[in-house]
Amino acid sequence: MGKERLIMKLNILIFLPIVIFSIIHTAVGEKIHIEIKDKVTLPEKQIVLGDIACVSCNNPSLLESINNISVGNTPWPGNIRKIEKDTLTARFIDEGVDFKEITYGSTTSSLISVDSITITGEEILRKAKEYLLSKLSRPESEIIIESDRPPMDKLLPANGGDIRWEISQIDANKDRGNVQLIVRISIDEKQYLKMPVFFTIRTYEDIVIPNKKINRHDILAMDDLVIKRMETTKLAGVTFDNIEDLIGKRAIRPILPNIPITAEMIDNPPLIRKGDFVKVSVQSGNLHVVTKGVAKEDGYWGKVIRIKNIDSNKELYGKVEDSTTVKIIF
Repeated sequence: MGKERLIMKLNILIFLPIVIFSIIHTAVGEKIHIEIKDKVTLPEKQIVLGDIACVSCNNPSLLESINNISVGNTPWPGNIRKIEKDTLTARFIDEGVDFKEITYGSTTSSLISVDSITITGEEILRKAKEYLLSKLSRPESEIIIESDRPPMDKLLPANGGDIRWEISQIDANKDRGNVQLIVRISIDEKQYLKMPVFFTIRTYEDIVIPNKKINRHDILAMDDLVIKRMETTKLAGVTFDNIEDLIGKRAIRPILPNIPITAEMIDNPPLIRKGDFVKVSVQSGNLHVVTKGVAKEDGYWGKVIRIKNIDSNKELYGKVEDSTTVKIIF
């Protein structure tokens, strides 16, 4: 009995390598035929061999494994990726597939594009303009927004995700002239597009202008001024929209007709002019004395000027109280 068992074990050991060799030989010797597709359009994804080729093999398990071999990622929308037979052969070697058992059809490469949607330049421009209008403090009636560099149409993956727009302005405080925005578009939190959008903001306002030439040191009067709607895009300085705000102001330089009046062109005329006779007020405790003097320089309200006391012929310093009075400062 023991001898028969020993002979049986020896027969099993002799037969086992034959079985193992037969299984490996079958796997290695399995014929695989690949017909590469000439052109393929895919959703954005990692490409597997089954996406770009028709694979035939009698071994279902092996067929599934080969179809799922990764061969790279889809290209960016609007681009084409070319995968050639040599690339596939290299991937088979990486995966341990005997490439000698593989045959190919007549097509040697596949051109791959990705499913995409078009975001038009017009839509990008509209979104950017809406953002700009929402940030400007001026009413829309006072501005014209133009673009001489409209963006081109852009392609994004058509993966059905949520599209999110994010728009910002390079100089957030600029509200006229040339401005630049940055438009970002993301799908499911992944940014696909970042591009600049340029606008010119033209501003128009009702402002005060002279209807005739104003000479230096002229005092502005109602008859000198009118209100006119003008473009103020490139105008520097503070303008005025109310004529009454300028009545009684003095021009510090000549102002031509139809030129917008800005704050830098005017000032308040002096209450007291050099050479004017003034009342000199002196306050000392309960004693209040008023005498006469002569202004040695122009004087504005609240400012200190030199005056000459007529009685004593001495020069003093006093604060301008009104158009006729200077209060002596001790």
